[in-house]
Amino acid sequence: MPSYNATSGNLILCPLAQKRSKTFLFALWVMIFFLGGLKGKELVIIDQDGAGPGGTDMQSLLLALKLPHIDIMGIIITSGDCWRDEGILHALRLLEIAEKPAVPVIPGSVYPLVNSRGETELREKLFGKLFYKGAWNAQYNGRYSHPPLFYYEDPFHPPVPIEGMPSVQKTEAVAVDFLIDAARNHPHEITLISLGPMTDIALACKLYPEFPKLIKKLVFMGGSLNPATNDPEWAGNPRFEFNFFWDPEAAHIVLTSPWNDIEGYPTDAGLDTVMNDELIKAFKKGKDAISQYLVKYAWKNQPLWDEIAVACWANPSLIVKRTDLFIDVDIAHGASYGNTLSWQPGFEPTGAAKRTAIVKKIDSARFYRYFIETLQSQNLQK
Repeated sequence: MPSYNATSGNLILCPLAQKRSKTFLFALWVMIFFLGGLKGKELVIIDQDGAGPGGTDMQSLLLALKLPHIDIMGIIITSGDCWRDEGILHALRLLEIAEKPAVPVIPGSVYPLVNSRGETELREKLFGKLFYKGAWNAQYNGRYSHPPLFYYEDPFHPPVPIEGMPSVQKTEAVAVDFLIDAARNHPHEITLISLGPMTDIALACKLYPEFPKLIKKLVFMGGSLNPATNDPEWAGNPRFEFNFFWDPEAAHIVLTSPWNDIEGYPTDAGLDTVMNDELIKAFKKGKDAISQYLVKYAWKNQPLWDEIAVACWANPSLIVKRTDLFIDVDIAHGASYGNTLSWQPGFEPTGAAKRTAIVKKIDSARFYRYFIETLQSQNLQK
């Protein structure tokens, strides 16, 4: 029989009761562990433009592939930093190198909803040159050190990737159908991570208005508020950001749709966190294929924008500063077309969508450690 120690206030069990108690606690622990396993992994869809090899587009995919607690349902590739079909080749080859060729790669949109090369060229004549135009660049020598980027007129005949042609094929699905079907089949279970222009997500919102309500959370890299930088891309126009600019109407549709939860990573969060010498040196120590890929193809000194969005969504403790804002995009076809609009809560216009959690600053030192440790871990999804 148990006894009670009046001095300590503790219940004292006899040896048999202690043994039974330990057995019960062990069984309870096993049950909790088992039930936790039944809960399964976080379902994720990534929507990305696919410049590469290396660079923020491909490196963010590598980081996501290394997260043990997520199940990547598919990777949508749209035009933006490069044309869609070139991005698909880079993504497929990356999956082979990462020994994850079974992850579906789904073709997204080739062109924006409204914006065009012709309008962009006219805008430059009227309002001044743009520093970066993605797939519409005639050439881009770059302010960073990275492998050569090739730009070409025909979106449907990409050059052979310098990292080699993939042997696996893209899926035959269409991105907007894939998004809608996934949301219907897994309501309130999917985190949608948008790391490029939002064309396909906007189409899903318009074709199936229930779509945003069925997504658990939207995480996006895009927009620019007040980045502290002398970089010529933002110094004279701090509200310009390429993901929004490539397809402003799409970004407007997405940002004003009724999501359950929405989190954004503007340029402000990533300009001071770059692929520096120390990072590249750390990967030189690795003999695995991913480390070798990064050493060979990393875009030296480029900000790690997309990687930050993936890492901080997976590990929110990396975030130092965030704020709630209402976010939209200027879709008037003038000098500020595609620029980020924002309002403090209480000052938003009538009919504005759900407020957005905007990440403004991260702990760069901890992020670097997390980035290295995750990519060099043995937890690659099987």
